[in-house]
Amino acid sequence: MMELKHLTEDVAYIPGAVNIGVIKTGDTVTLIDTGLDKDSGRGVRKILEAEGLKLGHIVNTHSHADHFGGNDYLVRNLGAQVYAPPIESGIIQNPLLEPVYLFHGATPIKDLRNKFVLAKPSPVHHLLEPGVTSIEGKTMQIIPLPGHSFNQMGVLVDDIMFCADTVFSERVIEKYRIPVVQDVGKHLETLEKLRETNHSWYVPSHTKPTEDIIELVDRNLETVNAILEDVQGILDEPKSSEEVQTELCISYGLDLGVVQQYYLIHTTVMAYLGYLYEEGKVKIELKNNKLSWVLV
Repeated sequence: MMELKHLTEDVAYIPGAVNIGVIKTGDTVTLIDTGLDKDSGRGVRKILEAEGLKLGHIVNTHSHADHFGGNDYLVRNLGAQVYAPPIESGIIQNPLLEPVYLFHGATPIKDLRNKFVLAKPSPVHHLLEPGVTSIEGKTMQIIPLPGHSFNQMGVLVDDIMFCADTVFSERVIEKYRIPVVQDVGKHLETLEKLRETNHSWYVPSHTKPTEDIIELVDRNLETVNAILEDVQGILDEPKSSEEVQTELCISYGLDLGVVQQYYLIHTTVMAYLGYLYEEGKVKIELKNNKLSWVLV
């Protein structure tokens, strides 16, 4: 059952598969993300009604389905205004774009048309830009956190940092081994910048809030750097993207039995290969109509 947990009088969160931020201004609320689907939306609505609160706004940190899937229900039923970052807003309004990019730009197969990668579309009424802003009279700072998603942003309010999917817990890392990243270089920069901050609370989307983010940041940095080393180790001879993915998953004991998981991992592996290419650590070889990655 969903519940409201306060960090301060005006700032709270609703724990779940995705932690949903709740920022109060009087009896009006701004949500940070909305969860996976209409069930998340209904749960939020019940909590707000029980607390005598009304929904005014939604801030989406990025455009992955589990972060904006509840928008549709809440916008239609409660009339919320939606804020989202540029780029991310395009996908939130046109969710088919997520399975499209996972399927290499082609029309996505039915296995990529479920609620985990294809949410219902939501309007975006306001574009979210970095810097200080005011929503419903509440001052907050919008913080760029690119990497996990191209234009992911966090929200700092009353010295509480909602840091989206910048960091994952030890449990998530151990289970999935290759956390989703779309831009490895930006992700590393974001983690280093987050490590230098000092706020009262940090609320990651997929683990419990913490007063000290350093341990989580360091674990995520270790994970990224270990994957980079392992990918380079696999390239002891030229390999295709598929071969790199297969060998990496085998070495990590992963069994990709779900199509959407396969494509999420594939996108992430491409992000690692792309980063190594841009850093000059691997090069591309096109031979016999096959593209291979070669260690420099």
